[in-house]
Amino acid sequence: MQQLPPQMNNILPMLQNAPQMMSRMGWLGSQGGEMKAALEEAERIGATCVYGDVDFEVTMRDLRLAMMGMAANPMNLMQMIGNAPSPPKELAELTGIVLSGGNPTQIIEAVKTREQAKQMTKYVSEALPPLYDVMIKKRDVHMAKMLRKHCSEGKVVAVVGAGHVEDIEREWEALDNSS
Repeated sequence: MQQLPPQMNNILPMLQNAPQMMSRMGWLGSQGGEMKAALEEAERIGATCVYGDVDFEVTMRDLRLAMMGMAANPMNLMQMIGNAPSPPKELAELTGIVLSGGNPTQIIEAVKTREQAKQMTKYVSEALPPLYDVMIKKRDVHMAKMLRKHCSEGKVVAVVGAGHVEDIEREWEALDNSS
């Protein structure tokens, strides 16, 4: 077995403990604020409010498994990190905030536009595919199917993060083309 470079000694424990660390930092936040706003808006306009995301506990379980899988194979992780593109200039500030343990508000403020969210999602898909699959792709496919199912019933209110819009739209179009 090959010897790991010293910098990996810091990365592996971080990956293994990431879900707990994210929770302590407030990145996972209190769940429900967006749903409350969606319910109020749906009531205001006479629409159905649908919770279309993957269950939070399932996502956290899958995230934990993905991170443990990456940490369990340090050579593949090194290759993934080595092959990762440099983040776009626009995301350099965000990367610094994340790496310095910035709070969720700073991160949300740094990714306010749809274009910034699109760049971040693309970067994560290229740099850390296992995390992208769990945190974005799997959820977007599920949300598109749920929205599609409920939109046939009339007005629907959907609240999604900016990083999910692009893929939900793509999945929606794929559903249109497969019908």
